[in-house]
Amino acid sequence: MHKYNTAHFKKSTIIYIKDQIPKDVFYIITKGKAISYGTFNYNVEFNQGDILGLVNILLNEPYFFNVKAMEDVEAIEVDITEVIKTKNEELMVKIAANLDASFETWLGRYYMLLSENKEIAKIRTKEEIMNMADIYKKNEFKHVAYKLYNEYMKLFPENADDVKDKLSEMTPIEEPQKNDDNVYYYKKGYCLYTELEYTNKLYIIKSGEIGIYNIVNLGQVTRAIYSKNNMIDGYKPVLQYQPLSTCAVALEDSYIKVLTKKELINITENDPELSLYYIKMVSVKIRNTILKLMVLSVDDLLSKLLITLYYMLKTEILPEDVNSVNLLYTLNDIKTLMNIKDVKLIERELNRVRGVSVSSDGYINITDIKSLIIEYRNCINRLSNTHHHSMMYF
Repeated sequence: MHKYNTAHFKKSTIIYIKDQIPKDVFYIITKGKAISYGTFNYNVEFNQGDILGLVNILLNEPYFFNVKAMEDVEAIEVDITEVIKTKNEELMVKIAANLDASFETWLGRYYMLLSENKEIAKIRTKEEIMNMADIYKKNEFKHVAYKLYNEYMKLFPENADDVKDKLSEMTPIEEPQKNDDNVYYYKKGYCLYTELEYTNKLYIIKSGEIGIYNIVNLGQVTRAIYSKNNMIDGYKPVLQYQPLSTCAVALEDSYIKVLTKKELINITENDPELSLYYIKMVSVKIRNTILKLMVLSVDDLLSKLLITLYYMLKTEILPEDVNSVNLLYTLNDIKTLMNIKDVKLIERELNRVRGVSVSSDGYINITDIKSLIIEYRNCINRLSNTHHHSMMYF
């Protein structure tokens, strides 16, 4: 770490200005405090060890917030090219841990706003677990339900009779088959992990689709759907807030590389691009979660939809010359993500958006990516002018 330059910011100095294109450097605070402002009705404080500006550089997106020094700040200045080329394990561990913590913090804010249950609890009740399993079963996510019923039996053996009949009616899906280089074949419907039992593994999708779900307010919420070259984190959340827990389900037959974070870091010593891939994937999740928060804080339905479609689109890994894509999400997925009851209302508003269509089976298709991004930018400018927020990034 001693090889890097040290930057000094006097108290009240503006470090970043919202909406500006990011610099080629980011900062790791070693002394002092900084604060972000100008997006939500609350501020985010950055302290020793926190990283400023990395997400924006990695995603080539304007800054989310204004950031200024609350007191005199010293920070290590790191050029993004150093991250791309680095074999510095200490730096990569630091960056990965910071991004993971940032992601959980934003996700916690999102679910606190979405959930009717504002309590932070470490242990779920019998009733909650049974309800979770029943909801997944009703929605045809039977392997998730199967695993949850079994976990119910382990947690409450004295109440095993509650689920024996349910389990007797269900057939588990075949366990994944291992191929070369820690790549496994998962059959459609297989549950990789549940909201109660995490695997502490990373999953890199080689082919197929994986859906991420959880139960909030007694309803199943689609948190994300990922396809080829995306990564899923099967580690248990550090924060003990229940809605942070999720399950992962193979939505079609899938080939997935499975490894631990330590294995990933070891591999990156010989393959720096893989470490960059990991931190980019976490950065995408941070951006998407911030945009989900914005969706919940905006009243206008069309604006909600444009922001939602934008982050869904930007999660897709597409060649530069592609100007259309069929998203992995349905109208019902959008309904649960946005906490809106009326699917018909969503469909009607989507029909107003240039470059967007809805298929006969309810999937969202982007027919003109450039037009959609223009619509999104216009929406953001409108919201900024109306509410004096910036709806961009940090």
